[in-house]
Amino acid sequence: MNLSPYTASLLPFTLLIVLLSSTANGFSPPTTRRCATELKLSATRRTFLTNTAAASTLSLLPLPAFAKEKVPITRELVTATFASIKEELTSPSGVVATLQKLIDDGNYEEILQYTKESDAFFRKGKLGKARKLLTDDKLKGDSVLMSNAVTFDLIGINRASRPGKENKEEQLRYLQELKADVKKFLELEGTIQIDD
Repeated sequence: MNLSPYTASLLPFTLLIVLLSSTANGFSPPTTRRCATELKLSATRRTFLTNTAAASTLSLLPLPAFAKEKVPITRELVTATFASIKEELTSPSGVVATLQKLIDDGNYEEILQYTKESDAFFRKGKLGKARKLLTDDKLKGDSVLMSNAVTFDLIGINRASRPGKENKEEQLRYLQELKADVKKFLELEGTIQIDD
């Protein structure tokens, strides 16, 4: 284990505090001759405070910080990341096609569940991964808004599927908006500067 010089200098002091706190007032030595089974532990406020202070000292030790390695932005990485988003838009097993089928079948309960799951794996996972590749700071901000628009589209489909509020026309309207928002997001691929 590699410790910084500062942390290494605090280690003996910390161990001493832990040792003292574990023995201070936690054990009452016998005042008369008694057998070992008659020894008793006393839980006092002082013991509690000493142990709490020791635990607090340990938790205040600085932890080493390691910089996250920057992953180089390659053409292959960008292409693969945006291809996975395109797949959700165009594939028969993608988010858009699955929602279209569920809406056509009128399966409102499954739509409610699927829209929640889609937000997690599609917007947070795939769109979030693509957003991290963007090199233009202004477009990074715009991509957050585009990603949020996808969430609002999914919420709209979800809302139009709730019991007593089922509305196929609203579902289809939000599905068209979802398609348009994903297509707009895909346009960001061309703005990414590739590392050499």
